[in-house]
Amino acid sequence: MVKLPQPSTRKEGDAVRGPVSYYDPDEVEPMVTAAVMYYQAHRSQAQIARHLGVSRPTVSRLLARARQLGIVRIEIVPPTADPGLGKDLQERLGLRSVHIAAGLADPDDPAPVLAGRLNDALAGIGLHPGDVLVVGWGRAIYSLGRYELAPLPGVVVVPALGGGAEDRPWFQANEITRRWAVTLHGTPRYLHAPAFVSSALKRSLVHEEGVHSTLDLWDRAKVALLGIGAYPKPDSSLVAVGFSDGDPAIADATGDVVGRFFTDDGTLIHYPDEPRLLGITPDRIRRIPHVVGISVGPDKARAIVGAARARLVNTLVTDAGTAREVAALLDT
Repeated sequence: MVKLPQPSTRKEGDAVRGPVSYYDPDEVEPMVTAAVMYYQAHRSQAQIARHLGVSRPTVSRLLARARQLGIVRIEIVPPTADPGLGKDLQERLGLRSVHIAAGLADPDDPAPVLAGRLNDALAGIGLHPGDVLVVGWGRAIYSLGRYELAPLPGVVVVPALGGGAEDRPWFQANEITRRWAVTLHGTPRYLHAPAFVSSALKRSLVHEEGVHSTLDLWDRAKVALLGIGAYPKPDSSLVAVGFSDGDPAIADATGDVVGRFFTDDGTLIHYPDEPRLLGITPDRIRRIPHVVGISVGPDKARAIVGAARARLVNTLVTDAGTAREVAALLDT
């Protein structure tokens, strides 16, 4: 059923979530007619064009405008991905749970595909006001923090490590924290320090009240949302954050979770600059009840396996294509 709008003061170009609330016959009636004929009566655009006495490109524009204004709202209900695959990965990787999204997510912006499954994962955990949620960095975490997720009012959001000189937003820990707090209707707590600091400065910072109080929240965390990075992978932004360029100590690494590198079998790899990293340690990560690793892309399969074996994640959110890649890797 299509409801016709009522008058309003809406301006051209305003974002509209629901149906428009104004009525301009010259604009609205052709849009509604085209929408009803196309989406409900399944008429072709050529038939609609003949009925309205306009061109086919005009019909296409009317339909696009109807969707833009909320007169037409399309609901997508993805099917549940193969539950057997999730159960298989859960058992073989020793994870608490695996949440697989149907479809293939864009590694640079996976939120549209992964958001529903992350909502499911967080709902199953049961976060309450005052509970602490740690967020990492990377494209997946940044993407999901900017998406519309189920709110968790009162949750305290804290970064997993300091920031860096790199201007790419997915490495700005405090901005990611702020964005997640806005998305979840929570409260942000910031870490006003770089990811890499000198040993002397690090010893000083951990005793500063503003820094110390944030670091202490890691030990109270109920859940962490951490991206799983693949390695080796040329990325100049990692150097800008503070990682050494071509460090031979991590040449054999499979991947990393917030700057903690590991091999295929889950062995942690320590590198000379690691003591300078102001970030959550592997031991602290392992003490968090729910550590959700978020990663997509065929090149992430080895890293996902390594992160699980290193016990740096105990829950996985990924897409169907990546899950199949992980299963195939485990079969080799």
